[in-house]
Amino acid sequence: MTAGLTLVGVILLVFGWASQPLLGDLTPVARLQATAGALCLGAAAILAGLRAGRASEPGLRGPLLRVLARGAGIVTLSVLLYVASTATDLRLDWTGEGQFTLSEATTRALAQLPEPLALTLYSLPGDPRIRHTRMLLDEFARHGPVEVRTVDLAQAPEDEDRYGIGSSNSVVATHGGDWRLIQQPREGTLYEAIAGLLPGSDQVLYTAVGAGEGDLEHGGAGGYSGLGASLENAGYTVRRLPLAVVDVIPEDAAGLMILAPHRALPTRALKAVERYLDGGGSLVAFLEPGRTTGLSSLLARYGLDSPDRWVVDPSALPVEGEPPGLAPVASAYSSHPATHGLGANRMTFFPQARAFELRKARQGDRLRAIVHTSHDAWTDPQAAKLTPGALPEPPADAHHDYHALVAVAELERGGARTRIVAFGDADFASNRYLRTLYNLDLVLNSIHWALERESAIALQPKSGGRQLIQFPIPLETSLQSLYGAGLLVPELLVLAGALTWLRQRRG
Repeated sequence: MTAGLTLVGVILLVFGWASQPLLGDLTPVARLQATAGALCLGAAAILAGLRAGRASEPGLRGPLLRVLARGAGIVTLSVLLYVASTATDLRLDWTGEGQFTLSEATTRALAQLPEPLALTLYSLPGDPRIRHTRMLLDEFARHGPVEVRTVDLAQAPEDEDRYGIGSSNSVVATHGGDWRLIQQPREGTLYEAIAGLLPGSDQVLYTAVGAGEGDLEHGGAGGYSGLGASLENAGYTVRRLPLAVVDVIPEDAAGLMILAPHRALPTRALKAVERYLDGGGSLVAFLEPGRTTGLSSLLARYGLDSPDRWVVDPSALPVEGEPPGLAPVASAYSSHPATHGLGANRMTFFPQARAFELRKARQGDRLRAIVHTSHDAWTDPQAAKLTPGALPEPPADAHHDYHALVAVAELERGGARTRIVAFGDADFASNRYLRTLYNLDLVLNSIHWALERESAIALQPKSGGRQLIQFPIPLETSLQSLYGAGLLVPELLVLAGALTWLRQRRG
């Protein structure tokens, strides 16, 4: 009985301890396991003590002492391992998506700090979120010149008014004479605050306006304010450029972005963009199916042809009442700086897109499709007119293949290097979908490449942390639930195997 209780108690404590770093928090399941394990070990100790009191025969003292010595040895070894791990600052992050492992973008931002950064956590006693936030802030301090402080919010009314703190578990990042308030501290929100405190890159990115292009200042679901904020956090100076009234692209332009116009661009504007590219400029273009704006014709001159057809991918589920197949989830990527870190487990989502066909305009041009549909996809000129229901039937001229959703071009024009990134969809970068899966990473890294800032390319941390709901595939949330329930299965198997082994050993 004593051995069985000891074995069960040890297994429960080990799984309870292991589930904490895996799930990123001390969950009720972990607390229950730890409590049950401690009770089992306590009961085993009481039974062992009672047996020791009855063990008056000298023959029983030797085995009893050996058991006690083994127990003392295990405890001593555990203490030594704990001390060694503390001394070496060894940390194991078993969480889904590496919740306590900082992303490349974060570590790079910390390395760029010209002077120390202060992260002050304001909290109230008893707030269960504090432990989680403090662990995350300590991880920031391990990777850069960061000082972490904890302040009782009730004892700091002046700071509460000064920074506009509305609730417990808020962080204020202070750097030099500037500061940022983070109300929901996650790696992503902390990174964005720190990036906003860093000096910019002084690169000017012009965004076209005047023909119904996407608005980087509009905060609605269909707006692009999230992209605008991310570009500013990345160090770009974003300026609006009315193409219809300009003859040339400004000389200080590091790049030009044309975000899915609704109306046809004037010939004058297209000529200005063409001259800019022929002189070694950089262009980031977003297209949408069903729109004739002249932008697709301009891209075709440089080898990025995009017929006005909807991509239909039978592996895509219906989204928001649309027919299935019109919102492909891409998991196939070509090796390219813009797709750094993306793969089968890091997907991007394109609601209603058109595809690209690559044809070199000149010898020496380098064209590449970097994001692909599944191999069963096709394009359809009539897909937008379909009603919700069954998957559209392929037209007679359907070509099943890996169709290109995003394409890039690197060209030699005017004695200089021209770079173009073309997206077959713009909605995927809107506020509604920008933070879906890895859309933001693809957009920012593509812009970094186009403007020749490869050193800035990195996967961005996720702002939502463990509570992030990723539409249409809630990846991290699903993993969280899977880990929580999945731990019970191996734990029960280990318990059953251990008890069976103990029974056979006694037999």
